[in-house]
Amino acid sequence: MYQHILPDETTRLRVLNIFFHRYIEMLYPYSDLLTTSSNYEAVALVFHSERQTGTLISNVNYMKQIGLAILKCLPICRIIGVRGFIRGLATLRSMSSLWLSMFGDQKYMHLDMLVVQERYRGQGYVSKIMMPLLAECREKNALCTLETQTQSNLPIYEHYQFRTVKVIPLPNSTLEQYCMAYSPSVTE
Repeated sequence: MYQHILPDETTRLRVLNIFFHRYIEMLYPYSDLLTTSSNYEAVALVFHSERQTGTLISNVNYMKQIGLAILKCLPICRIIGVRGFIRGLATLRSMSSLWLSMFGDQKYMHLDMLVVQERYRGQGYVSKIMMPLLAECREKNALCTLETQTQSNLPIYEHYQFRTVKVIPLPNSTLEQYCMAYSPSVTE
């Protein structure tokens, strides 16, 4: 998705450095940051639904956090301009996690980001993140959810018993967001 929004790699890296810093800062109270070791071969950000209580006050506070994160991302305008910034926000909004509302009040842990350093790919580091995460989901009887815009990632997640529950097309693009869920009640 980020390659779609920002095709130039140098620009993308500069923008994402600002964006992810603010994004993680915004989600930190609701999430855990998981890693494989102090070498950070793989890193994941996991949002816990039960930490965002759903009360009016907590929803207002969450919306304030989003607004503050957007304001703190305004320096991105110096890199891609105001129009590019607004286009990026619109794309992120259309490819958001709003689909999670389909689960109602069911508890979930959302795998918001998973990154494996390039030199460690194919060496089992995804499993070192996924296995403890899914064990925690089983222990808490919580769904595990995620999104990917990369179709070639689907078999990786299907290997861990995730199933595609919704596909969201990006307007005016061939890009699609695959919304996936793992249910602890499904026998592995």
